[in-house]
Amino acid sequence: MPLHPHTSPPSPLRIGVNVRWLIAGKLEGTGWYTYRILEQLFQSHPEVEWHLFYDRTPGEEVAFSGASPSLHRHILGPAARHPWLWEYWNTVQIPRALKKHQIEVYWSPDGLLPKRVRGWNGRMVTTIHDLNFVHQPEGIPARVGAYYRRVVAQSARRADALLTVSQKTKDDVLQTYRVPADKVAVSYNAPAQTFRPLNAQEKVEAQKRFAMGFPYFCFVGAFTPRKNVRTLVEAFVDFRNRLPEAPHRLVLAGSTLHRDQALRRALEAAGDYVVTLGHVPGEDLQALYGGAEAFCFPSLFEGFGIPLVEAMACGCPVLSSSTSCMPEIVADAGLLLDPMDVNAWSHALIQMAQNPEMLANYRENGLARARDFGWEPSAEIVWKSLQPC
Repeated sequence: MPLHPHTSPPSPLRIGVNVRWLIAGKLEGTGWYTYRILEQLFQSHPEVEWHLFYDRTPGEEVAFSGASPSLHRHILGPAARHPWLWEYWNTVQIPRALKKHQIEVYWSPDGLLPKRVRGWNGRMVTTIHDLNFVHQPEGIPARVGAYYRRVVAQSARRADALLTVSQKTKDDVLQTYRVPADKVAVSYNAPAQTFRPLNAQEKVEAQKRFAMGFPYFCFVGAFTPRKNVRTLVEAFVDFRNRLPEAPHRLVLAGSTLHRDQALRRALEAAGDYVVTLGHVPGEDLQALYGGAEAFCFPSLFEGFGIPLVEAMACGCPVLSSSTSCMPEIVADAGLLLDPMDVNAWSHALIQMAQNPEMLANYRENGLARARDFGWEPSAEIVWKSLQPC
């Protein structure tokens, strides 16, 4: 019999991932997207040798302990929360790591890639979540905005494949950076499986917890100019003037660091009928959405608007801005409004307070729409983009 030479099994594909947005207790936006996509990829592709590049020692919540049989964690300091440190991390630390660990594919979920890596010819992929630093720069520190405008443009052209979180953002990337359309795929965000409707007793408890036992409308997000919270507060004040007997409160959840004097005046005019909660942990959002009569999102610009699908998954009727990507995400499952039309928002709040049949319709439509978004199909789209040519 002829002797067959011994052949070694093929070595596993080595994929490196920038996970510097995975910070225990502070997962939001890019961090949640990264975490949920990786969670799915580890389950569906255990054959891959995964290398995660952190900028600090990860807490247990984001360490993926036991998630994959071939998972390697690397701490590449310093903890990068400033453009100068991002530059060092992207241009020095990441290239070193890619070569040292013989990475074949590198995915950066935050839109930032090294400009070049001498002596390394692997595949580079990045996810661009939005171009707010191009279209809404006034809400971003000047140095941060300038850094993103320069480096994301370079990264979009440098990448072998690009991902966005909505078709609207894909169109924006194509128009802004003039990259080929077949280079860009859409990998949507999705609500976590923990988001579900509350039962009647749970809703009563949520109203007690967040609004002193009263029915309430809610908003979730940062108080930056592009979130346009002022329009919502002014609309709620007008709602109170038109419907003074209504017991409803407006509950605002999110960072209040941004100094907006007009918003401050609107909040003062609303008095005790507006409740500001500050940051609400992710595990408490389900109760906040589920207890609300409606979720209000008057944002001027979003890449996806994940609170929209979270609220819909909780059976919370949605009032949303009609601009940017919001019509794509909400579709016909919510009420779309001009974000600058205070009168339209006030009228919509009155409708929600007085029309239980409308509430029920939007609740059911929202639940159905939320089921259109899932982390498993989104992760599969990412996986296809990561495949080496």
